[in-house]
Amino acid sequence: MTTLSLPVIQRQFNLIKEKPLQGSFHTVSANLRDSLTVVAWFNGNLQREADQDADGKLGFRNSLIRLHNQIDYSFFKKINAEGVVCGKKNELFEEDYIKAFLGDFFVGEKVWKDKARKLKAIQDTLSKLNKDLVVIFEPGKGTVYSDRFPENYKGKLKDVSNNDVFLSELKLNNVHVLDLNAYFVQLREKDPNRIFPRGGTHWSYYGAARAADTSLRYLKQLTNRQIPLFTIPKVVRCEEPRHPDADIWLAMNMIQSAPTDNLVSPVIKFETEVKPDIDVLVVGDSFYFNWLSDSIMFKAFRNCDFWYYNKHNWSREGAEVAVVSDLNWQQEIMKRDLIIIMITERFHHNFAWNFDEQLYHYFYPEDINLLEAFANNLRISNDQFMRLVDDAKVKKVSLEQRISMESSYLLYEDHLKNPEKYTSRSDLVTIIMMSIRSTPEWLAKVEAKASEKNISVDEMIRMDAEWIYNEKYGNQ
Repeated sequence: MTTLSLPVIQRQFNLIKEKPLQGSFHTVSANLRDSLTVVAWFNGNLQREADQDADGKLGFRNSLIRLHNQIDYSFFKKINAEGVVCGKKNELFEEDYIKAFLGDFFVGEKVWKDKARKLKAIQDTLSKLNKDLVVIFEPGKGTVYSDRFPENYKGKLKDVSNNDVFLSELKLNNVHVLDLNAYFVQLREKDPNRIFPRGGTHWSYYGAARAADTSLRYLKQLTNRQIPLFTIPKVVRCEEPRHPDADIWLAMNMIQSAPTDNLVSPVIKFETEVKPDIDVLVVGDSFYFNWLSDSIMFKAFRNCDFWYYNKHNWSREGAEVAVVSDLNWQQEIMKRDLIIIMITERFHHNFAWNFDEQLYHYFYPEDINLLEAFANNLRISNDQFMRLVDDAKVKKVSLEQRISMESSYLLYEDHLKNPEKYTSRSDLVTIIMMSIRSTPEWLAKVEAKASEKNISVDEMIRMDAEWIYNEKYGNQ
């Protein structure tokens, strides 16, 4: 009875301070007085809300959850953290990195051909203004540790991925790109120190330093500007992980301490005789924060702002100073000597979080494809994108097709609400094509004509749409 009463005593008096849970989670605490009605009693709502209230306020709840999670992991390798899986040699992964590597998030070749073309145009325009553009592919744990995937991925063949096609298209278009994924695969084979922590999803501080060393050397050669380089004269063995080395492990909320096997912290020594003279803008994801924490970008550049997910502006001193949407965008772009887009393979479908499109439309305002704009917004909205990934599997269509279907619907819906926006030939032809496809009788006639002419249905739809456009709008 004493044991059973301990949670009640803890709830009432909070005698022992518990360690808070990590990660993102939702607790429900009901106001039972609001539910105390005859209807709620008989339909069971009162009982359900009472259960939720008791569960959320249970004494020693955090400690009991940690104990439960530790037992599941230690005995069954089961992880009670959403999106996290345990692979061989107890390697922990965010499962999205595995899916990205295997090609589950592939959005089609057309997307990457178009983005590479636009990035090349941006690069050439910036070059005329004595500025440079560079794309850096950060490494992903899915690629670097692909031999340690969980058993349920055994035998699953790698399909074409966004990383594969985009990298190929960038090189084909002579866009300045640095592939750290390939570098880290080689580095892992010969370096005894962990370049990714076992309990983390980002590169380790040692891995980040090796990546920064390679990146700065590449940028110095490309720009021929004053960029001080650094060496790593020694490393210090980590007694405990630095943030974010154990970000996955902490989200698992267990009793056991985070692993530190072969985890080291680099001692970084910069050149002192070279004075930095470049103003840099970096648009990227959370991998960048390791460089920020070790003051690498502070010492390498005269100024370096970081636009986190193209939303939050961090200064070179490591403070969040503004929201990107509140800045004078044109002024921010034009004062830079170098613009860097950094992204890891998990987020390639989110590429640049619309920054590349904003930059392209700034220099080329006449080249606007509204249908692609809707598709791009779907790709960079992670919740919407993941919904379409799942729905594509249910409908047994490619992800590229599913995104195209959704963006077409959004464009058609927007056209009905705002017809004044749609005046260009390409937009109106696209809308007419959608009308044909969504009208069964009309589509049947077009399919018959395609069969007679021995051409594809898509080609016949476009021909008919263009004919209708010319008849209706040709003289205007």
